[in-house]
Amino acid sequence: METTTPVVVNSSSWNQFIKFCIVGASSTVIDAGLFNLLHLALGLHPYFARTLSFSVAVVNGFIWNSLWTFRGLGSGSRHAQFVKFAVINVVGLFLNLFIMSVVYYLLSGHLPRAHEHAPLRINIALGAAIVIVAFWNFGANKYWTFRGVRQ
Repeated sequence: METTTPVVVNSSSWNQFIKFCIVGASSTVIDAGLFNLLHLALGLHPYFARTLSFSVAVVNGFIWNSLWTFRGLGSGSRHAQFVKFAVINVVGLFLNLFIMSVVYYLLSGHLPRAHEHAPLRINIALGAAIVIVAFWNFGANKYWTFRGVRQ
């Protein structure tokens, strides 16, 4: 029978959360910048643009979180950690797309469309989704991908 330790929020967790948010901010700049370039400047469908921008941001997030935020924590190979990180972020992507769609719908009365240019509404929806999903990503990565085992 496997035992688990209770979830405790301490100063180390807060430091990790702050670092996670800093890394997340850099990933957000990459994500939102690339999303706007792909969707608004190049005309790609918002879901396709979001998936591409998200993928680049995930790689950035994994590199910096494994090197800085959760330095040396977690078990298994870096590849195994990346797979866990990616799975969590894919779940986060679906949550993000759902939340982005709901917020956009609340603002406009319809779901995002391929060639609709409403930068303020789409970015408000994107921002709301990013903030909400950040909490999911941090918790899941802290307690699964980088669970407190020093390598």
